[in-house]
Amino acid sequence: MPRCMSLSNVNMPCILLFRLVIIVLVHNGAPSSTLHTPDNSFVPPPTHAVTSPITTSMSRDTTSLIITQCLGLPPLYPHPTIPLSAHYALNIFYHAQKPAPLILCPQRSRRPVLIAFSRTLILLLLCSAGDVEVNPGPACPQAPSFVDFCVRKSLGFMHVNIRSLLPKFVLLTALAHSANPDVLAVSESWLRKATKNSEISIPNYNIFRQDRTAKGGGVAVYCRDGLQSNVILSRSIPKQFELLILKITLSRNKSLTVAACYRPPSAPSCALDTICELIAPHLASEFVLLGDLNWDMLNTPPVLQSKLDALNLTQIIKEPTRYNPNSVNKGTLIDVILTNWPSKYTSAVFNQDLSDHCLIACIRYGAAVKRPPLITVKRSLKHFCEQAFLIDLARVSWKDIDLIPSVEDAWSFFKSNFLTILDKHAPFKKCRTKNRYSPWFTPDLTALDQHKNILWRTAIASNSPRDMQLFREVRNQYTQSVRKAKASFFRQKFASCSSNSKKFWDTVKSMENKSTSSQLPTALRLGNTVTTDKSMIIENFNKHFSTAGHAFRLATSTSANSSAPPAAPRPSLSRFSFTQIQIADVLKELQNLDPYKSAGLDNLDPLFLKLSATIVATPITSLFNLSFISSEIPKDWKAAAVIPLFKGGDTLDPNCYRPISILPCLSKVFESQVNKQVTDHLESHRTFSAVQSGFRAGHGCTSATLKVLNDIITAIDKRQYCAAVFIDLAKAFDSVNHHILIGRLSSLGFSDDCLAWFTNYFADRVQCVKSEGMLSGPLAVSMGVPQGSILGPTLFSVYINDVALAAGDSLIHLYADDTILYTFGPSLDTVLSNLQTSFNAIQHSFRGLQLLLNASKTKCMLFNRSLPAPACPTSITTLDGSDLEYVDLYKYLGVWLDCKLSFQTHIKHLQSKIKSRVGFLFRNKASFTQAAKLTLVKLTILPILDFGDVIYKMASNTLLSKLDAVYHSAIRFVTKAPYTTHHCDLYALVGWPSLHIRRQTHWLQVIYKSMLGKAPPYLSSLVTMATPICSTRSSRCISLIIPKANTSFGRLSFQYSAACDWNELQKSLKLETFISLTNFKHQLSEQLTDRFSPTTLFTYLIPVLFLFIYFSALLHTNISTCT
Repeated sequence: MPRCMSLSNVNMPCILLFRLVIIVLVHNGAPSSTLHTPDNSFVPPPTHAVTSPITTSMSRDTTSLIITQCLGLPPLYPHPTIPLSAHYALNIFYHAQKPAPLILCPQRSRRPVLIAFSRTLILLLLCSAGDVEVNPGPACPQAPSFVDFCVRKSLGFMHVNIRSLLPKFVLLTALAHSANPDVLAVSESWLRKATKNSEISIPNYNIFRQDRTAKGGGVAVYCRDGLQSNVILSRSIPKQFELLILKITLSRNKSLTVAACYRPPSAPSCALDTICELIAPHLASEFVLLGDLNWDMLNTPPVLQSKLDALNLTQIIKEPTRYNPNSVNKGTLIDVILTNWPSKYTSAVFNQDLSDHCLIACIRYGAAVKRPPLITVKRSLKHFCEQAFLIDLARVSWKDIDLIPSVEDAWSFFKSNFLTILDKHAPFKKCRTKNRYSPWFTPDLTALDQHKNILWRTAIASNSPRDMQLFREVRNQYTQSVRKAKASFFRQKFASCSSNSKKFWDTVKSMENKSTSSQLPTALRLGNTVTTDKSMIIENFNKHFSTAGHAFRLATSTSANSSAPPAAPRPSLSRFSFTQIQIADVLKELQNLDPYKSAGLDNLDPLFLKLSATIVATPITSLFNLSFISSEIPKDWKAAAVIPLFKGGDTLDPNCYRPISILPCLSKVFESQVNKQVTDHLESHRTFSAVQSGFRAGHGCTSATLKVLNDIITAIDKRQYCAAVFIDLAKAFDSVNHHILIGRLSSLGFSDDCLAWFTNYFADRVQCVKSEGMLSGPLAVSMGVPQGSILGPTLFSVYINDVALAAGDSLIHLYADDTILYTFGPSLDTVLSNLQTSFNAIQHSFRGLQLLLNASKTKCMLFNRSLPAPACPTSITTLDGSDLEYVDLYKYLGVWLDCKLSFQTHIKHLQSKIKSRVGFLFRNKASFTQAAKLTLVKLTILPILDFGDVIYKMASNTLLSKLDAVYHSAIRFVTKAPYTTHHCDLYALVGWPSLHIRRQTHWLQVIYKSMLGKAPPYLSSLVTMATPICSTRSSRCISLIIPKANTSFGRLSFQYSAACDWNELQKSLKLETFISLTNFKHQLSEQLTDRFSPTTLFTYLIPVLFLFIYFSALLHTNISTCT
């Protein structure tokens, strides 16, 4: 393309000068609005609007026409609606000598002078056209108001520097409710690791966070659950920044990268370089960064601007975001929205509401990603009449079920008759679930919120202190109104559900935003494929859940029918057969059904079975007994509805969803009766291993841990080394081989009819994923015990029971799929060698049962209290050659064990957990009634302190006193007592004992149960009754033999401390014969209350005080005498 030449460099021909003279003359005035071309053709006047203020616009258009004709340009008005400027712009590239169609890049011309002159003249014409903007380009859009943001129809992003999220969470929830942003970024969240996501979750949003390891800082991002989002980078560098980057998939081929960042003012200069390095790889696609960088972007530092230019990022916020409270017109712009596509966004700054920073927001042009409404199907109780329902049921001839020989036919008879009547009185209906997650946020609050934002814009525009003061008053009024509205709403809810525990806990869950929604994710990844079709999502979920038990087959080449380890010989075990179920037992089970539980795939709701229990108990009992006779179970009872429940993490990963199985209600009632018969047989013949504590009456996590710790403490007291392996199995319950389990049952004396029944119980089991009114196709479940079943835990205990036989010289304890293998001895090498041998044997047993060892979660620990710990102990390896990791801390059955058995970590976790819970209660204290406060502390705080308290009671008093502090805080929440109130007064206000008395009460109860034989045998064997040598008053009291202990640590063992504490109690209790456990608890409560009451303590302290005064006076007299 030839270069454009200026007029000063052009030697114009005479003809061109002549034409310019004509142009000037004609431009001074045109006589007519109609013109004739050289060929005498009529040219109509222009019809477009000219934006120039000149009244005689025709003269300008006439001049333009003459110019174009004199220069040999194409006709001026090829279309009557084209503006002059558009037509001239096209002619810039016109070749003057060739009136052919316009081309963008003309060929090299032989007359460059004429071309340059023509183009220069056309540029002058553009300037005189009158409809050309001074600054060409798209017009600058007006900043949207808060109302515009709320009613937008596309994606909206919002950021707020909140400066501590927890105390302002109510206001943040209100903001999310009113503005409904698709992405809400929060900087300076000030969250700790102990803060759970459930405490700060907003319904209908997924939360992602990056906390600072120290105080302050931190970022969080709330992303609407209708958006497919996942974290692609999360980084926190102390004293530099916190950065969180998400990928949001908008469609199959379009995605958006969103980042949240906070940089403190004191961050070093290298922080900027690190941030740029982290975000640079993600700038290939559309990118948006929201945050607070603590740089004033009104006067952007050159180093920052150079980085932004290099990354092609633009700051789209142009107004100050943090104003000086003393001067409205002074502010800084430190909150940013940076993007590499600024033309797609329009931004705005809203008022200071949650902190001294303004809200910043932007709207992305384009269509919004809408989530379809959640449709649920449930029975309508609008016209349900219980009496009419029961009358119709009573008219059915239920006794005819006894004449049906087939279980399937009998079940079909019962199901069809019951559902026909139920559908008549409570038909199904489709309901659209509303997403109003803050019912306390009233329309009045919405109006006040909008009024507050209008006042903010007015104050900023007017720069008036009076307007700013008016805004602050309305802002404070809005904040108080929000808090009062929420408190009033929930107080009314708690007052109305004082007698309904279900409504009470539903109200608590709604306050905590604990959503159990079964909504499907917007997308799911299976393998390398990501699908967004809902029908495919539920099918993929079903495929993933149904194959969960195939981990062993995928990891090994062992066949499905590989031989299991031999069962323990039981020659005297009697045969077991099912007995007939009684109607009274079934009636009791039906009357105890939870009416709020969901129905299975058979659509028989527990509510209606409970209402009709007296009518249907007899036919249901006949159905159960017919199943025993025919060794067959209805196929409907073997079909499970599975609901995927999101646990947290990547929403695309199916492993982040927990399958919740819902079985038919009657199948669980039936299994309850079967389980009772099976358990009675197994317990009466003592078929369970003595070291099996899972799912057994009288056994539990506490008893199992007490036994293991007693063995370890006793060994350490003898100056022996002790090592343990905590074994973890992968998908243990889902990996049970049915063929091996039937063999186990056969070895336990189950009759052929029972084995046939269990064979049919496992055969043809299927599951479907059910969510949002959709149901996947059924898939066969060929392995595992049924999830959600009553028989499942008992059958798994039977399946794994004989593993303990392979422990050899080591000790082992089983609790369901949690296994600990431990041994001790005088030499560490010998201990580890024996442990390796036993561990190999245990692994072979697991392989025989087709259970897969999870090597990454199986850990080793060396317990060393006084002996020196080796720097590099010999590794314990798996059969596959993987070395197990040595750890100093492990959570075993809910209790954190450390290698020193100090329980420091466990108490720290308890303290943190209770602090978090009490903090939530205090932040919402205005929402609870007094009765609700008392109930919440009793049922949510005290159980946390009570669990395992007989285990961690051996911790030091310094550690235990930390729990007293949080306990007192919980009592102050109930009583509203000031912080300076003495703890004895706090106990008196609520009528509760101290934590020490609670622990001592639970401890002595465990000891008494062991003495009565109601505790597990492995604990009862650790206490030995003392035999009196001579008959005296004190010898007639029940006492225990105190075993020998070499060290103070050895005195913490169960066998030593139980004997000592019991004998100490007997000094005041003086039991000569055993009494009932209930009477013992009553007497124990009286004894401990009297012993540790303030009055008793004061009585004991009076003599001590008098003695102290006496000796002090005597000492003072002696000193005076000596002087």
